[in-house]
Amino acid sequence: MVYWRKASRFRRVCPLLRQDPTFGWRCSANQADVRPFWLRALGFYGAGFTALYLAGTIGAFTLLRSSGYGVTYANIAWPAAWSEFRTIRAEFFFEKFQTAYARGDIREGLLSLSLAYNLDSQNYRAGRLLAQLYQGAQPALSDQVYRRLLAEHPEEAEATAQAFFRSLLARGDFPAIQTLARDRILATPGRASAWLNALFFANQRTGDAAVLDELLNATADARFSLDTHTVLMLAVRLRTTPPEEGRRHLLASAAGGVSGYPLYFICRELLARGFHQDALALLDQESGLEPRDRTALRLDALAAGGWNNARRREVEGLLVAPPTAATVELLSAHLIRRPDPTLLEVLCARLDPSPLPAVEANYPAYLAIFCAAGVNKNEARLRWASDRLKEIIHTSSRRLDAVGAWMLADRQPGGIENQLPSLQPLSLEISYALLSHYSPAPATAGAF
Repeated sequence: MVYWRKASRFRRVCPLLRQDPTFGWRCSANQADVRPFWLRALGFYGAGFTALYLAGTIGAFTLLRSSGYGVTYANIAWPAAWSEFRTIRAEFFFEKFQTAYARGDIREGLLSLSLAYNLDSQNYRAGRLLAQLYQGAQPALSDQVYRRLLAEHPEEAEATAQAFFRSLLARGDFPAIQTLARDRILATPGRASAWLNALFFANQRTGDAAVLDELLNATADARFSLDTHTVLMLAVRLRTTPPEEGRRHLLASAAGGVSGYPLYFICRELLARGFHQDALALLDQESGLEPRDRTALRLDALAAGGWNNARRREVEGLLVAPPTAATVELLSAHLIRRPDPTLLEVLCARLDPSPLPAVEANYPAYLAIFCAAGVNKNEARLRWASDRLKEIIHTSSRRLDAVGAWMLADRQPGGIENQLPSLQPLSLEISYALLSHYSPAPATAGAF
């Protein structure tokens, strides 16, 4: 301000400045000849800003593309598209997970997958994979992710719940299984039967009578089938009745023409209470049971009744044709529930000339034989199954060897729950059988 007080100095900037006798210092240019300069200034500065913006966005686009981000130039240059960048980053980290996992770098893969899911929780596939990978080392985080998936992806709730259930079963977390099964029964009345078995298996070990009472009251609603309510009513009655009275309740319900899961439940409860002949009589009526369930129950009834010759004939009849993976798992589960080294050898001897192909699809079947051999203390067959498993995964497995040694030992320190995470993927049938063998329900919990 001090510097420009002298007009002579200001004229260095404005040469047309002249002193008027009346008005003092004024511009000597004719006003009509003066042209506005604002548009030119705006154009000049606008062009400069545009050039800088283009240079910056092109640089950012080049940098991000060279780093592996799947961005388009529009994602960088158009502000309205910036909200998509979070999803693009999630896809970038998911691809990093796939690359790391393919080369066996589990730690880096898990970190990348966690970042991908945290950036985009709507990526259901990333969430499922993250929950599965957390199962072994960080089960609490796995459970948290599964519960988040159930809440945020209701359209995938059944598939999520099934995966969550398998994870909980492998760890023997029976209170959590009971809660999950109860919630699924209440949420999906049409699929209640599929979850009743899980509920009863867990409830045997928790002894929580209130859960059964709650569900019995809830299933009186018209949304639930009569079969669901009938089975729950039987379960509540059997909890407090002596064996003979329980038998009468079971047979009375069977006389009403039940089929499907209610009939399966009745036969299983008769076996659990020692009424093998009654169970066989129901099974021989060719009632509405799935062939696999009927065969499994019949084998268990013959074993429980001590009818070993009939049991062997049943097993040999199943092995007349070259055994399938389903047959192998069925018989292995039976031999875990009702160990018999002789019948295990019958099964394995049939597989010697025609083994199942050593492919990934047959991994659960060979794992079932491995477990059956361990329960029956047959080291040779356990090693044979272990070799087939290692052939499928193309590597040695110290964890598998450790589980085998644990099974063959005279005493098993710790519970089977500590071993099951290393025996995956394992069918539900085999998991149930192993838990029933190594961690039977307390006698006070009821037979179901």
